[in-house]
Amino acid sequence: MNLFKRYLNPLLVSAGLLAMAALAGCGGGDQGRDPILGLPGATLSSLVVTPATATVAIGAGQQFTAIATYSDGSSQDVSAKSAWTSATPASATVNAATGLSTGIAAGSSGISAAFGGKSASAVLTVTPATLLSIAVAPQNPIIPVAATRQLAVLATYSDNSTADVTAGSSFVSATPAVATVASNGLVTGVATGSSVMNASFNGKTASTTATVPAATIVSIAVTPATASIAVGATQQFVATATYSDSSNAIITNGAIWTSGTVANASVLNTGVATGIAAGTSGITATADGQSGSALLTVTAVAIPPVLNPIILGRAAPFGVLAGTSITNNSGGTTLITGDVGAPSQTTDPTQAAGFSNYKSGAILAGAMTDLQAAITDGNSRSCDVSFAGGIDLGGQTFGPGVYCYAGAISITGSLTLNGPGVYIFRTALTLDSTVNSVVALNNGATADNVSWLPVGPTTLAANSVFKGNILGQSAAITVGDNTTLLNGRVLTAAAVTLRNNQITK
Repeated sequence: MNLFKRYLNPLLVSAGLLAMAALAGCGGGDQGRDPILGLPGATLSSLVVTPATATVAIGAGQQFTAIATYSDGSSQDVSAKSAWTSATPASATVNAATGLSTGIAAGSSGISAAFGGKSASAVLTVTPATLLSIAVAPQNPIIPVAATRQLAVLATYSDNSTADVTAGSSFVSATPAVATVASNGLVTGVATGSSVMNASFNGKTASTTATVPAATIVSIAVTPATASIAVGATQQFVATATYSDSSNAIITNGAIWTSGTVANASVLNTGVATGIAAGTSGITATADGQSGSALLTVTAVAIPPVLNPIILGRAAPFGVLAGTSITNNSGGTTLITGDVGAPSQTTDPTQAAGFSNYKSGAILAGAMTDLQAAITDGNSRSCDVSFAGGIDLGGQTFGPGVYCYAGAISITGSLTLNGPGVYIFRTALTLDSTVNSVVALNNGATADNVSWLPVGPTTLAANSVFKGNILGQSAAITVGDNTTLLNGRVLTAAAVTLRNNQITK
């Protein structure tokens, strides 16, 4: 037994030494010495970031990897152990713990990793955002015979931004015998049926299906029924069709317009008449075998408009007025050129110099009183056009007048208000605009003479350009991200929500 122990002990010691030597030879650390024997270990020789160069679009990501190489020839992925930095964070950022970089703006940046006293870098080039997809709005519109509807094309990019690219898109109708589409995306109903409307932009395509119902036109009304302009002035007429199913639609752009006395007045196929010489002329719109007319008087001198503007009184100095509260995003870019008033404000909106913010007192109370008086005045006006349902005003052109709708008012694309005078739009329901929609003023139309009187809530979608005064009797108004009212006011007895808006009274 003693002899066995005599030879066994040296064998065990030798085996242990061999195992320790093997562990020391493995290295794998950057501490410089073996943790068991204290012998020199494998040391960090170099650090490399891969890929050495990369290109991404704005908003896209690129994963970089840090590889450590040791003195014994071994290597290790140390991305999660490295400290990552971007030389130009305005162009590209990088997650300090993972090496995942994101393109911020066109340009380039050095992406660096530091580990174990070593550092290495790669170059990331950021190109402009790439187009991911397009979408057509509205989806599945109903367009009666001779009626029109404006399509809008919204592009989505790799940086999550969106843009209205309607003007740069091309449009094709799969069945033009049912519905045609113009180069600007304006669809016109031709005959009963349905047709796919295809839009393309920079290699991307999208579509919507337009349906033309079986209802036929039974009558056409042209408004205003009588109008008077001076020689050389213009008057916008609107053609409204009533169909066999009792529905209504504006067919101004789909009708054929004629002047009964061309020596006195001419008329375009958009319904815009021009005074030529003193006298009168019947202005007629014809569609689907039906006609309607209005009488235009042309005078040698201008006649002031009969309709008086809505007087806002003590509410006029306010760009934003809310009876309950204003919710405004903290740290945003909202700027109000006008007074602001509300008893509760989460973040006071930034105001241009010379204007005040009222949270209580006689001035705020007086403004609220006069707002209600202005709404009562607007609702008392006689309607030039009256619809039993709702309407999308997108793609339409209107002259001065009072337009009344029992249903919701929406705006897709562009709405044009043409000519000097008072415009009043009333709805018994909601007022809504879509993303990137525009309210445009032409030929002397002014925002101070444009009033919107919704009974229900108002929601202006992101990046919209709106004009006129929104007068809310008792419902909230929400102004979308980056939407502007550079000629308008947001006034309501309820709540107002703002987000990065520019509002100028």
